[in-house]
Amino acid sequence: MAGLLVWAISGVAAFAGSDAPADPASTTPIDARKIRTAAADFVPASQARTPSAPGGVPMEASFFIDAIGDSLAVLAAEGLTQAYADKPDIAVSGRARESSGLVRDDYYDWIKAARDLANGKDRVDFVVVLLGINDIQPLRDGAASCDPLTDKWREIYGQRIEKLVETFQLAHIAVAWVGLPPMRSERFNAQAVKLNELYKERAEKAGGRYIDIWDAFADQNGQYDAFGPDVSGQTVKLRGVDGIHFTKAGSRKLAQFLDAEIKRAYEKSKPSSDIATLPPDIEQAAIDINAQIRREMGVGAPSGAPVASTPRKPPAGPIQSLTGQPISPGGALLTRATVQREPPEIEDVLARGVPVDPKPGRADDFSWPRH
Repeated sequence: MAGLLVWAISGVAAFAGSDAPADPASTTPIDARKIRTAAADFVPASQARTPSAPGGVPMEASFFIDAIGDSLAVLAAEGLTQAYADKPDIAVSGRARESSGLVRDDYYDWIKAARDLANGKDRVDFVVVLLGINDIQPLRDGAASCDPLTDKWREIYGQRIEKLVETFQLAHIAVAWVGLPPMRSERFNAQAVKLNELYKERAEKAGGRYIDIWDAFADQNGQYDAFGPDVSGQTVKLRGVDGIHFTKAGSRKLAQFLDAEIKRAYEKSKPSSDIATLPPDIEQAAIDINAQIRREMGVGAPSGAPVASTPRKPPAGPIQSLTGQPISPGGALLTRATVQREPPEIEDVLARGVPVDPKPGRADDFSWPRH
């Protein structure tokens, strides 16, 4: 299963929902009650948009993108769907689970979910990973508990980042890991910076690509800004009321930063051709030349080979050099005797400027008419 998998994992800092384990020691500054709740944790592939060609004719998708993670991943999938709405051969699916992350694998194990996805029956060509807003909390290592962003915590968390990326790499699925954007909370903003350092270091170490979106959602000083230019250059609101999530315009802008990686994977997934596509005239000329060579060699055309067209009138005559020296018949060196000279009177007029004799009725005839 070759391709690129877009992995987006984000969500609510406090684990919300009846089945989400609450952690009183969590330090993530996010109020789950203010976060929009998706209708379902996962968006089944069957509910993804149905690609279609102009005119409503169904068209089968050939490239599949999966956005995986928590609530930020939901928005990433929405932005990607907008971005490729006019490309029916690209299908986008969202497999986000809110309130999840890499810390609480007892609540949701993304490493296991990645294995199931990479080795499942559904085709995956591209995965975006975007996560972290639920992960600033203690991480359990056996019976011990590690405080957020301590050396031990960073080591275990970094290993999970690498494991996640390696799972897709083993399945020949490229991974683009998206960093967190600036946060409105100063404390959470500083924590997001440290998480991004881990994502970049460990994801790239495992063979993934890190997508830095920080500056795209920051002001001139690199700090949080709820407003900014959208994909069309208009200043709009890009961040939600909680100072964490994206608006619709922000989600679309996020997708813009994934476009280059997606296109690279998309082109790589296409079957390669031995012969490049040529303009019609050049292609036909090549067919004619190949057919002539086969005739001269007495070899028939292979089965399924293009048939040479009937001879056509050339669009232009033979090419003549305007600057090259003339040559004599047979290519012999020229001498004064072999160069064909113009009549003397023409040479006098053109080379020496000698005027020609006027002829009656011509414009240079100034004689008075006889009466």
